[in-house]
Amino acid sequence: MSQENEKKPINVEKAKEIAKSPKGKIAAIASVVVILAVIGVLVFLFTRSDSPEDYNYTLTTTDATITGLNNKNLEELRIPDEIDSVPVTIIAPKSFEKCTAITSVDLPDNLREIGVSAFTGCVSLESVSMPDTVETIGAAAFSECSNLSKLNMSDSVKSIGGYAFANCKKLTKLTLPESVKTINPYTFYRCTNLSSVNIPSKVSNIDIAAFYECESLKKIEISNYITKINNSSFYGCKSLTKVEIPKSVTVIDLYAFANCSGLTRVDIPDTVHTIQRHAFEGCPNLTIYGVKGSTAEKYARQNKISFKEL
Repeated sequence: MSQENEKKPINVEKAKEIAKSPKGKIAAIASVVVILAVIGVLVFLFTRSDSPEDYNYTLTTTDATITGLNNKNLEELRIPDEIDSVPVTIIAPKSFEKCTAITSVDLPDNLREIGVSAFTGCVSLESVSMPDTVETIGAAAFSECSNLSKLNMSDSVKSIGGYAFANCKKLTKLTLPESVKTINPYTFYRCTNLSSVNIPSKVSNIDIAAFYECESLKKIEISNYITKINNSSFYGCKSLTKVEIPKSVTVIDLYAFANCSGLTRVDIPDTVHTIQRHAFEGCPNLTIYGVKGSTAEKYARQNKISFKEL
């Protein structure tokens, strides 16, 4: 290699002179400005929230309540944690009802309550980020959100209202916190792609049509606190294949498992003293397993359903 192509050693003294020159100072300042600008953009992207002016709200000395959307152009909601130094704790009923442009929602850190029909009909809503402070999800809060597919349920949630997730067509999996004691009427009504949902171990009531036509639901574990399988609770859950009724249950109501066409086995203990008409109607491949001489056997014989002893 020729000497001309060899890299020359850095002249430290010359570099110092360049740095001290006006051009060097300008270049250094420009570099710092660029770095700060990049940092600023990153901070903005990861920590920004919407302006309070984007929302309608009410204030008390202790709580801020969001009542509506003032800026109808917003698609990705980042609801402020505070307004005028007051924590946002409530999303009022119908605050964002039929706001069809919304695609995502980042709820504030101190939120306790999502009101009735708060996001009903937000058909473009795909994801909701929920803080660990939420205790109440109101009736129909996310009903008709047909594109909702991502929802992290807070462990602090104690109450979920009826129809809360009705007709959420793209919701496939949901983990309910152990603090939930009741699954209210129509909570998951026609969530047709919901394939996995846990029933918390201390739930004492699965109400009317709670999982009505959840066609993709593959498995359920009914808690030992439940005494009655209510009317149409699991109607049309076509992907269920096996159900074990716990000994705490005494009544299986009308249409409880009707049209569960994939159901092949149900274990029914002798504690069940009442099985109402049509409870297992439309289950052509069903075999009921139970105790000889029990209500389960009598029901199976009367309705021409295959029966086997446990």
